[in-house]
Amino acid sequence: MNLKESEQKRLIKSLMKKAAGYTATETQEEFTYSEGEAVLVKRKITTKDVPPDITAIKMLLSDETSRSVSLAELENERERLVDEFIKNVKTGGKNGTDGCEVQD
Repeated sequence: MNLKESEQKRLIKSLMKKAAGYTATETQEEFTYSEGEAVLVKRKITTKDVPPDITAIKMLLSDETSRSVSLAELENERERLVDEFIKNVKTGGKNGTDGCEVQD
């Protein structure tokens, strides 16, 4: 399979994100109809921490495409992960919230 270089970099970046773990935000909104118009009744914003994926880590470590990732990019990612780990240890594993926020 021949991928363009930009597509390959995008896929590797996505794989690195999955391998490192990330935070996802989900918004749920409830509406009611009043006089023919939709009116927002409730908005719930949930933040979830997605843990690192072992399969993605194995793929990055064993796949030939990982060779296209520069040492500088790997070092930057390592430093970012170490900083994030230290921050999580200091805050007890929380981002300063309970992971769920409700807005009316």
